Amino acid sequence: MIAVLPFYSTQVLEYTNFLYWSFAVVAAIILGLVIFFTYRYTTKYKAKSPTDQPQSGSVSHKFEVFALITASLITVFFMFFTVQSMKEIQTIPDDPKPDIIITGHQWWWEAEYPNSKVITSNEVHIPAGKKVLLALNSADVIHSWWVPELGRKIDMIPGMTNYMWMYAEKPGEYLGTCSEFCGMQHARMRIRVIADDEANFKKWQEEQLEPVITEGSALFEKGRNLFEQKTCTNCHAINGTSYNENIGPNLTHFASRKRFLGDFKEVNATNLRAWLHDPQKVKEGAKMPNFILSDQELNALVEYIIHLK
Repeated sequence: MIAVLPFYSTQVLEYTNFLYWSFAVVAAIILGLVIFFTYRYTTKYKAKSPTDQPQSGSVSHKFEVFALITASLITVFFMFFTVQSMKEIQTIPDDPKPDIIITGHQWWWEAEYPNSKVITSNEVHIPAGKKVLLALNSADVIHSWWVPELGRKIDMIPGMTNYMWMYAEKPGEYLGTCSEFCGMQHARMRIRVIADDEANFKKWQEEQLEPVITEGSALFEKGRNLFEQKTCTNCHAINGTSYNENIGPNLTHFASRKRFLGDFKEVNATNLRAWLHDPQKVKEGAKMPNFILSDQELNALVEYIIHLK
């Protein structure tokens, strides 16, 4: 098995996959043996009639000793490789400089790229074929970051920063979720990591740093004014403007994302309108207030936000 899955690999997934499949194989063998011996001895010593007395014989402890030694060796084996895996996976530098800072909120994700100064929400982009160091923390309660195809899960605890490596071997979209119960909408706090090739990742970062649209149709202008009047700016940041709060998701280039509300809804005018009309109906427990907007106000706000590309 070690020859098939080289343990001392440079990729995090090799370690976790090795342990996963090793546990699975050994557990399957033990389960098979338990079923076999249970069936064998229940049939061998089954009473022929209700009045039959159980047979007694000499007691031998050889099998018990053998089982105890085997179980101990299996435990020591997995303990050794688990500790080795932890050491190899968690090789965090003494002075870590993360590629991405992920902050968990109820119920969405904030992603900050310190090197490029990009700040976005929910949709996280990484370069494929490159190890990425994440710094993970929480703005409110305990969350847990888990994208199964990209490595281990790790808790995000308020007031504490944890670090982990994330690696995508090839471009694609990788889905995950918060794996620590964090409140009413925990089940809809999903993760979407998009691994781009080097050229597309660079292009994405450049696009994220471009100024947002500030001028448009009369309806667009009305929506921008409403965005300020309805105090949306007290919660939402838009890079390149004076709006810099992060109580709610960063809306810079919002319309360029595939999904919103913690990857729950597709980004389009219909879903955005339903959300602005009655947030609690769409995602109960969300901290977005209902501003009781008129149809004209809804149309204007949707026109403004859906053009933030």
